[in-house]
Amino acid sequence: TTPFWAWLDPGAFALIGAASFFGGVSRLTMSLAVILMEMTNDIQFLLPIMVTIMVSKWVGDLLTHSFYHALLEVKCIPFLDSEPFITHNGSPVSLELFKAGDAMSSPVVCVKKDESVSELAEKMLEYEHCGFPVVNDQNQLIGSVTRRILAVVLEFHFDQDRENVTYDEFLQHDPSFRQKTIFDKLVTDSGDKRINLDSYMNQSAVSVPLSFSLHRTYVLFRTLGLRHLIVTDDSNTVVGMLSRKDLMGHTLEDRLSPIISEVIERKAA
Repeated sequence: TTPFWAWLDPGAFALIGAASFFGGVSRLTMSLAVILMEMTNDIQFLLPIMVTIMVSKWVGDLLTHSFYHALLEVKCIPFLDSEPFITHNGSPVSLELFKAGDAMSSPVVCVKKDESVSELAEKMLEYEHCGFPVVNDQNQLIGSVTRRILAVVLEFHFDQDRENVTYDEFLQHDPSFRQKTIFDKLVTDSGDKRINLDSYMNQSAVSVPLSFSLHRTYVLFRTLGLRHLIVTDDSNTVVGMLSRKDLMGHTLEDRLSPIISEVIERKAA
């Protein structure tokens, strides 16, 4: 090597290159800087590492989203951003102008608090929903119940002919591969037996009115980490359901576009 290049430290350039690569791929900032600093144990590298990570993050954000975001899309995992970003013909749209009823899925499959075993098994066979609203005889919302809980209750009813399942049994028991066979037999052989879901349903199920702001619905759903959000009318009757897939950007654009187009046509007329 010539004296002109004697100042070069290959290890330092390799470290800066690694910081740039991982910063651009993962978009990590503080945690990546701490990891690389612990690898080098040299405080002199702190400034160049921080500058490299920030430049790689800015360039990456300018071009595309992160590698982990891409994996979410490949695996079709419904991930909600901190704030919804919806466009119509290239222009951003505020969700404050819309209601929860504009984005909900309906009609909703509900279960009664006192439901017959055959009807409950039939709904489990026919629908693959992960949760169901629980209503009273007047079809008013009183709670919700998950599919797993219903599956465990029905299996205990089939195997041991008993309705009451303790909390410890719920923790220790997972729905078996025999679900479909069990449900088929319960549809035809359970007679007029009934199950009271009062002990198993979530009586604090979150719900919003039909006219609730869609933007606040989105924030509420994401902040609380919900899987389902029930939509009710003025009489507390279930009229719709919101899930993560209903609040994804492309789904909202598909459902809100006809409403936006109708409003534009009215203004033009």
